[in-house]
Amino acid sequence: MLTTMVASAQWYVGGGIGFSKTETAGVETTQFAFTPEVGYAINEDWTVGATLEVDWTKDVQTAFAVAPYARYTFAKAGNFSFFADAALEIGSIEPEGGDSQFLWGAGIKPGIAYNFTEKICVAAHVGWIGYRSFDDLGEDTAIRLNGNDLSFSLYYNF
Repeated sequence: MLTTMVASAQWYVGGGIGFSKTETAGVETTQFAFTPEVGYAINEDWTVGATLEVDWTKDVQTAFAVAPYARYTFAKAGNFSFFADAALEIGSIEPEGGDSQFLWGAGIKPGIAYNFTEKICVAAHVGWIGYRSFDDLGEDTAIRLNGNDLSFSLYYNF
């Protein structure tokens, strides 16, 4: 996020929305994700914020989480910024026809951002490096830097 490039732009709002419909081995999967976000640029390099994550996969599960983060921008080139978010996740996941499970996690999400104007920015996260626990469903310790963990967000800077 390049909100730090604009001294007067300290607050931002935005987020992402996603929809996918895939078919693998004759099994069709429909997924919808909604991730509103708010944040505050402390200085040129540090930003704090939080994302609300709502993820629904038809006939599979519904997940909900709040993910506060601290973002460190470690490099800038023109209108581009390269950053890493240190995030916590706290929420629940409910498998279709099952009981709701508490989930929590902590990890790093690397990303890149581009400022179109002083007010409009787009950012992309690629991957997840961290740990997640899903109560009775198990744990996930991962270093994933593939296209399956690619997300885009649009931000408006105040």
